[in-house]
Amino acid sequence: MSVLPTIVRWLARLSGVLVAGFYVFFALGELTSRQTAGAPGFKDGIGIALITATCLAMLVAVRWELPGAVVSLASLVAFVILVRMRGYAVVAVLATPGFLYLVDWWLHRRHAIKTSGGWAAS
Repeated sequence: MSVLPTIVRWLARLSGVLVAGFYVFFALGELTSRQTAGAPGFKDGIGIALITATCLAMLVAVRWELPGAVVSLASLVAFVILVRMRGYAVVAVLATPGFLYLVDWWLHRRHAIKTSGGWAAS
């Protein structure tokens, strides 16, 4: 087996844990800040819930790559549509673990099919 699937898997895991960790760090900072402007509005609350779902799905993807990646990316797309963000650099960072988990799932699935004799010999 190639080393590429292992590298992609660990990059996905590391990036997912880092992104989720930074999200928790910033969320706790916002919750404990004395300068909070009050309770978020409905749209803001939904946005927070979607980003939370994105980060939780990144952690779920450590065990179940495909469902975690799909939920993470779908929540992120819903967030972008709802909030209408203009800064896509942040979205790209949040989407990176999801895409890496999709690649990881695809590489491991491809390897499993090849080793089981599912593909004709090239």
